[in-house]
This record gives sequence, C-alpha cells and structure tokens, in this order.
Amino acid sequence: MIRRRKLSTALLVVMLCGIGTSSHAHVPLIAGELVEIEQPDISHALYGTIVAPDDVFVIRLAYDEPFALPFEILVPRRKGLEDHRPAFAVVGPGLPPPLPEHADLLPRSIPDGQGVFLEANDASERLLIFESFTRRVFWSSGPIALALPAGEFEVWIFSPEGTTGDFVLGFGVEEDFSSAGCGGLLEDWSTYAY
Repeated sequence: MIRRRKLSTALLVVMLCGIGTSSHAHVPLIAGELVEIEQPDISHALYGTIVAPDDVFVIRLAYDEPFALPFEILVPRRKGLEDHRPAFAVVGPGLPPPLPEHADLLPRSIPDGQGVFLEANDASERLLIFESFTRRVFWSSGPIALALPAGEFEVWIFSPEGTTGDFVLGFGVEEDFSSAGCGGLLEDWSTYAY
C-alpha cells in the first residue's frame, strides 16, 4: 500500500512537471535598465527594485496592429513600503501629450511625435490584492487597459516621489501554456514567492 502511494505520488509529480513544460502563463521577468518584450500580448510580471530615487526602468513593446493592453503596478505589502508608490508611463505614437501637471512627474522628455499615458499611482486609497501566483499581498495601482495603436512603445517605471523599494509591473493578456517548465518554475521560485 505504501509503495503504491509513493508510486502514485511520483507519477503525479512527473505528470504535473510534464504539463508544466508547456506553461508560461505569467512570464516572470527581472527588471533591468532596458527589457525588450517579444510577445507583449502574453501575460508578464516584471519584478524590480528601485534602488536610487532617479532609477528608471524601461520596457520596449511593439505591435503590428492595434491592441488593448492591461497594466497594473504592484508593491509588496510590507513594513517600510507603505509610502512607496512607483508610477509608470506608456510612451508612444497615438497617445495624447502629457497634461501640464503630469509633465513635471515624468523622468524624461517625451520624444517628438509621441504622447504618454501616466499612471501616477497616487490615489488616496490603494487597492489591496492577494496575488495567487506568488501567494503574496500587494498594494495595487488598479488594472488599467490601454487601447494602443500599432507601433513601438516604451513603458517607464519610476518613483515620482523618489522612494525606493520593490515593485511588480503586470501587463499582457493571454495566458500562454506553450514553453516554460516545472523545473524552470521551481528553479527560481524563491526569487518570486518567498
């Protein structure tokens, strides 16, 4: 009986890892100075830490046709991050010029012929969510879906108030179960979950 249970458990683990080899529903990424996204429609989570008040992280996205893309910025609900409210700006063609009150918040000038959408993450009440993938509680800016025209876009993540700390930028739509595996998920799990 015990041998049969061990065999059943081992078979279940192998099956789950086999299924996992075709899964990357929430593609976890580590923020660097510049991150290029090859499949912007897939659901991504960009994990990063603002270390210096003037840090700016940049994501590049390109679309061949118009696309509605949801964005949301999260901050882990932990002591010391209560006042940390990183913002993000989507910069590209077909977006409006910055509002005068937003222009001073932006970390860079908007290139000629481009506009911006700014999520300043400054609502007096912050949404609190439980994120089931990492099993953690986060403060959220709230999800926002932007209708973007075809073209190349940048997303800037920065802290208008100069605060430092961790953040996660969630973006994308489709849950793609085609290439990442159980081993890859477990390999870096402590980076993302604990």
